[in-house]
Amino acid sequence: MSKPTLFYFVHAHGNGHRATFNMLYPALLEFFEVIAVTTNNEITGYLRCMHSVKVLELPPKYPDDYIMPEHTFSKAFEVTPYAVEPAQRAKALAEAIERYRPKAFYCDGVPELAIMVRGMGVPVVLVHLHGDIMNDPTQVFAHQLADHIIAHFPSCIEQEEYQFAFKTFYSGYISKYAGRDIDQNSLSEIGNVTVLLGYDNYNEHILKNITQDENTHFTIIGNKQNYSLGNNCTLLGKVDNISEAIVGEVVVTAAGQNTIAELLSLNKRLILLPEPRPYNEQAVHASVLANKGIALLAEDIFSAQQWQEVIAKAKTFEPEKNLTSTSSTQLIAQQMKEWYA
Repeated sequence: MSKPTLFYFVHAHGNGHRATFNMLYPALLEFFEVIAVTTNNEITGYLRCMHSVKVLELPPKYPDDYIMPEHTFSKAFEVTPYAVEPAQRAKALAEAIERYRPKAFYCDGVPELAIMVRGMGVPVVLVHLHGDIMNDPTQVFAHQLADHIIAHFPSCIEQEEYQFAFKTFYSGYISKYAGRDIDQNSLSEIGNVTVLLGYDNYNEHILKNITQDENTHFTIIGNKQNYSLGNNCTLLGKVDNISEAIVGEVVVTAAGQNTIAELLSLNKRLILLPEPRPYNEQAVHASVLANKGIALLAEDIFSAQQWQEVIAKAKTFEPEKNLTSTSSTQLIAQQMKEWYA
């Protein structure tokens, strides 16, 4: 008997959405024929290279000469132009729904697509992230109409003002490193601090303040440029495996969901310096983790002395354990099966 079809939208921004797809896709394949939906040629190429997955790439909704207005998140569909291109995107999506008859739409980003698909008669499973989403009418409506909501983190770190917990399934953090044996030799190197740069790299003056203590060696991972730092710094650039590149226990990092999940599954002690994101996603995420005693919180205005103090505190910090699970992807796939397969 053929498996039901599932549309899975993969957002193009950053690396977190594609990393989540890489982990969830094999688990969902047990119960569904998965078709990835994208709006970006680069992410389409990436998915086809990584998986033998059918990809539906929607046409752009912006005219070639369209100037994007500032996104204030104060009114619905505020960056959608009055043009034919959004209709062409909707038409392509409607034709795909008519052709493949998906049982559900797994929407990891872009609430406009969730609204559009629900209006076409397809159940929506919305992926929920931290942030000030309730200030955006488009996000509010997407959460209201979603048949189910899934959070790729544990319920204990949900923000207090979130209104849709009653229909949200919490899987726990998803990490490709969950369940791996930890190299105890690396955990003993408490004098070595790693700075794991996110999608956006920190300014050089911030890194200089972080790394000014000459008695501590700093390993910088993910730098897209060369920084003029002290002899106590090693710059590695992009690495394939952070679990091998990170030396020691203390990590200064942004607060992206996948990064947090990976570092917690590696039992690292975290100092969070969130990057600017829509809806203040990272700032809210970092604040919740700090308030729950799971991580320490830093600010980009910290002086070198303040950085030395928070790093010293991190060396004796004992965060809560067991926020990631080796079964998180299977739990989501099983839940999707119960709902739609």
